Order: sequence, then structure tokens, then C-alpha cells
Amino acid sequence: MTLAKIIQPGFSTADAEYPEIIIESNGIVLKFVDWQENKVEILFAEAVAYKWQTIETLIEGEADDCSHIIEDSEWVNEHINQDIIGPNDNYIHYKLNFNSTGQFEVISANLVVKT
Repeated sequence: MTLAKIIQPGFSTADAEYPEIIIESNGIVLKFVDWQENKVEILFAEAVAYKWQTIETLIEGEADDCSHIIEDSEWVNEHINQDIIGPNDNYIHYKLNFNSTGQFEVISANLVVKT
């Protein structure tokens, strides 16, 4: 069963500004300004997939203004089934919810807060 687990990665997406998504050779960088006017920059290392949507879709355990790890992710399983990643590669499905602004999802090896 797919579940959302709230994480505390060292930044807040609650009431943050619309993010900037940058694709780089080593992963995907997400930049935004949080509710306290702090600039936040996150590297999602070795990203194999990402998406942004303005609609809100929530699953069990998910909050609309928090960051999550999606456990037993169907999206990750699709990438394993198509041999994009291996079953033992430890890729993680992250989902960051920006209230009514939108949702950012990524499959990556990890996340590193750069600021």
C-alpha cells in the first residue's frame, strides 16, 4: 500500500513561492523562497524522473504543505519494471507540496539542501 511519510529535510514548503526547476548533469535542482523569505536550494542527486503539477492529489498520510517520502511507490516500481533503475538501487520517491501552488515529485538517490 502506497503511503506518504512526512519528512523534516531542513526547509519548509509551506507558503513558499513558486519554485524554479533546473535540470543539471548530476541531478535536478529545485530553488524557491520560503515563507520567511529564505532562499532554498535543493539538489536531488541522480534523478531519473520528476514532475510538477498545479492540481492537488493527496494520498494517505500526506499533508498539502509538507515534504514527504512516498513508500511503496507505484512510480518507482514502474521505473524498476522498465529497467531504468534496479530493485536494490535505493532510489527514493520524494514529494514536496507547496500548498495551493502545486506539487513537485522526483525519484532520486537522495536530496541535499544546498543553502
